[in-house]
Amino acid sequence: MEDRLTIKLKMSREKVRDAIFLFFVVLTLIEEKVNAQQNVVLDKSKNTGVSASYDELLVSSTGNLINNGEMFVYNDLSNEGEISFETESSIFNFKGQVPQKVTGRGNSLFSNVLFDNASEKAPFSIEKNILIKGNVDFSDGIISYSNDGLMIFDESAAALNVSEESFVVDKVRKRGKQEFVFPIGDNRESNYVYRKLRMEAPSISSSVVDAQYLWEDPGNVYNTNLKEDRIEIVDNQEYWVVDDFNGQNLPDLTFYWDAVTTPSSILTSDFVDRIIVVRWNDSKWIKEEIIEVDKSNFSIKIRPSGDGVFTFALLKKVLPDYSPTLLTKKTQINGSEGAIDFVILIAESNGENANGVNPVEVRIPDSKRFRFSFNDQLTSLNGHELNNFNWIYKLENGLHKFTYKNIFIGKSEEKIGVNAIFISPENSKGEVPLKVTIKADSGGQENRGNDNDQDIIKYSNKK
Repeated sequence: MEDRLTIKLKMSREKVRDAIFLFFVVLTLIEEKVNAQQNVVLDKSKNTGVSASYDELLVSSTGNLINNGEMFVYNDLSNEGEISFETESSIFNFKGQVPQKVTGRGNSLFSNVLFDNASEKAPFSIEKNILIKGNVDFSDGIISYSNDGLMIFDESAAALNVSEESFVVDKVRKRGKQEFVFPIGDNRESNYVYRKLRMEAPSISSSVVDAQYLWEDPGNVYNTNLKEDRIEIVDNQEYWVVDDFNGQNLPDLTFYWDAVTTPSSILTSDFVDRIIVVRWNDSKWIKEEIIEVDKSNFSIKIRPSGDGVFTFALLKKVLPDYSPTLLTKKTQINGSEGAIDFVILIAESNGENANGVNPVEVRIPDSKRFRFSFNDQLTSLNGHELNNFNWIYKLENGLHKFTYKNIFIGKSEEKIGVNAIFISPENSKGEVPLKVTIKADSGGQENRGNDNDQDIIKYSNKK
């Protein structure tokens, strides 16, 4: 296994003989000592500065380590020189039974990386940038970063097997134009949470996006009381920071709520109908465009209007509001009776769908002055296209009732056509109202100030 490790040494011609001798010594030591977990040390005086041990790996400032096989580090890695690879299948394994650090000012380029350490909850501490070209296998152990370190996933790199047991506590960077799930989370003391963020594929290959999750109150920095009027409350327990470094529009993002971190003030009984993602626009929290709320996956997908700080929020509770308009062709009757065919236009004005519990219902009081006829196959009347096929009619308890069959969609309208005859009182002249009313709880509405409309039928039946 260890003889697949290639260590390239840059050295002068006069040191070739020593290098060949050293190479076989190193291979022998690695082969004999690794499984016994004993140190393997390269003499810096006989090479260009590569120093390694089984428990620890040190690459000095003049060192150049190229991994073309499978390498194992069971303790700390300090890189002051160069770490790279030539074979895409190469793997760099961090497998320890004690906490491990990655430090140094050198360049660290890996193809594939495995993190597997169960010595404690967060055993990995990375204090430098590492660039991954292939896959990172988050097998076991949470990875924390210092301010000087950053995990960078290149164009085709992917994060595998990310879970509550293994993710990155801090910022993660993604380059290129591939879809990516950021393996990010945070902690409060010894409590760690994985809070992924999905990014759809950016439009350009030069895309560079950083993402970080913070399990803390965004209001400490971004006042959660400063928000658009339609927003009721902003999540005060968590937020994400997403930075786009190429100046292009961010692709669609998917955020995932979690009862462990997302407060109950957001996850209310009706939150699925009101939950949104908001972004801080340097002065207040604004609503982002929603593409989809997926209750089964605990997620909300948005089309961001910019980069920056994001979190969840609830819209103010808005109920549907229905109003009728009566369109009567003829309102003057001369003689004993006459046709007054009419159309009822029902419109929803708040952009809210009916609640699916209380159907929308239109009512007209029964009267001996009117004779109504409803045909659900009628498609036009008085120049209006009708939706009679969507309505059920019945006369019940002194009311002519028209009930909508489906969920009444917000910001839509329906038209009901009714054939009607007005019957004039004998030997008289006067006026009679024709009144339509939306049932009070139709579709879950509460506003009753615009539930009625009427026309006045004038008649003259004097002999």
